[in-house]
This record gives sequence, structure tokens and C-alpha cells, in this order.
Amino acid sequence: MMSFTFLVSEKEAMEIHCRRRRRIPSKIWLSSGFRVTLIKMGIDKAGSINQLGRELGYRSRVHPGWSVRQILVGKQSFPLDRLKAFAEFLEYPLDDILRHQIDPSAVTTESTRLALEANGMPFYMPR
Repeated sequence: MMSFTFLVSEKEAMEIHCRRRRRIPSKIWLSSGFRVTLIKMGIDKAGSINQLGRELGYRSRVHPGWSVRQILVGKQSFPLDRLKAFAEFLEYPLDDILRHQIDPSAVTTESTRLALEANGMPFYMPR
């Protein structure tokens, strides 16, 4: 039995993953470039990452933006209910956001680092 490994770009992985999914899962992974850009838009609109966390329904008194930061750096997925709230907050169509959904294995430290640098946010990258 032969086994093959194919290297695909993040965009190709996203397209393959979207074709496989017909229903919306409860946890959404977004491509690094889009995820970082989207969260940056949210931070800009809310004023801070903590305020964005509050807008999305996170309740921590100390750091409501912690989960947003974890999503930003690719450590956790967007829960569907928070993503819906985020889409409403940004007035961005949820269907357009879901087009950037990818398989979790396609989210890499390198793609996240490049997206953070491209958006002027390298200080969020964990060491």
C-alpha cells in the first residue's frame, strides 16, 4: 500500500475544507490572514482587545480579551455563537466570514506570525 503526502497552500486547504462541510460546525477555524485582519477590525471598532471581548460576550473581569487573543494567535477556534456576535458587531455578513473557514491543521505558527506582521500586530505573537 502506498501513501502520499501533498502540500497545499492555506487557500487550497480552505477550499477543500469548505467543500467537505455542508453544515456549520460549532467551532470555526479561520485562515490566518483573514482571522487577524478581522480581529484587527474588531479591535479598531471596539477600542481595545478587552472591550472587543466584552462585545463578544466574554465576562472575565480581569481580561475579557484573553479568549480573543487566543483566537487571534491561532490557539483556539471561534465558537459559532461568538462568531455570529462578531459578525453582527462588525456588520460583516457571516456567510462571507465562513468562506475563510479552514481545517485546524492548516493554522500554523508561521502563517499566524506573517499575518500579524502584515497587520502591524507582531507584539501579539507568543514567544
